[in-house]
Amino acid sequence: MSPQLAARQLDAGAYAVTVATAGQAAVYRAFGVQRLILANELVDAAALRWTAAQLDADPNLEFTCWVDSVRGVELMTAALRGATRPLDVCVELGLPGGRTGCRDPQSVDEVARAVVASPRLRLVGVAGYEAALGHELTDAGLAAVHHHLGALRAAALRLRPLFETDTALVSAGGSTYFDAVAAALTGWPAGSALRTVLRSGCYLTHDHGLYARTSPLTRDGSPGLRPALEMHAQVVSRPEPATAVLTMGRRDVAFDSGLPVPLDLADAAVDRLNDQHAYLTVRPGDAPEVGAWLRFGISHPCTVFDKWRVIPVLDDDDRVTDLIHTFF
Repeated sequence: MSPQLAARQLDAGAYAVTVATAGQAAVYRAFGVQRLILANELVDAAALRWTAAQLDADPNLEFTCWVDSVRGVELMTAALRGATRPLDVCVELGLPGGRTGCRDPQSVDEVARAVVASPRLRLVGVAGYEAALGHELTDAGLAAVHHHLGALRAAALRLRPLFETDTALVSAGGSTYFDAVAAALTGWPAGSALRTVLRSGCYLTHDHGLYARTSPLTRDGSPGLRPALEMHAQVVSRPEPATAVLTMGRRDVAFDSGLPVPLDLADAAVDRLNDQHAYLTVRPGDAPEVGAWLRFGISHPCTVFDKWRVIPVLDDDDRVTDLIHTFF
């Protein structure tokens, strides 16, 4: 949720900005973004009316969201009564035990037909999120991903006669399996008129934890991506020989997919976080004194950005060269 970072990506050729809520979409509209993908079901009447007003006021705005039920189609159609432009939607495919999305081809087709029958919606593609069950690189985990992507490809080809746009979208891609997405959702038959859109946002800063282990560009030790997000914290206490307590806690750094990774001390580890403090276990011979500043890598950048309204950008000499603003 940083318009500055979004602008850099759009300038570099990104297709669109992806958001998860209407509130996030409103932020990017305030900054003039013209192509938005709301990668979620949108069934709130007030949010739908806001979206319709945006579309009616700006003929150049492209706004796409997901739908995964006939009931969702009904709610959207009712809320959009009176809108001048139809709302573009992709039918979402899900995974058994996963998050949102139709669970079988019959449901996909039923929802697609309902969208086509709606006077307020326009069927423009299919979408999914292959990492809804996690980031496992086991044989079973990869098999589930490949099965899901195969179903997504089949749905895109099966629904081609129903799509109401010259070029339909096929969208997937977290930051762990985008290689599998690229393999499964390209090489379309001639004349298919399908555009593959990856939504792999964590590539932007990468990390020292979850995605360092799982990204196709680094999981085998290759230097394909470099982590660009660090946390600097100060030692405020050395209460025990093997313990340092630092000014970094759950209010500052991600902890949902791994704890911060020490970058300055070999064999040190963050064992736990309080709201305002980190507990760092060090070797007894290590001596990070009270007052020392230490650097930490993070695991899962998404849940770091939301904790900071302003993020400093440093050069190689740790001088602040810019400030990145966020809007959560």
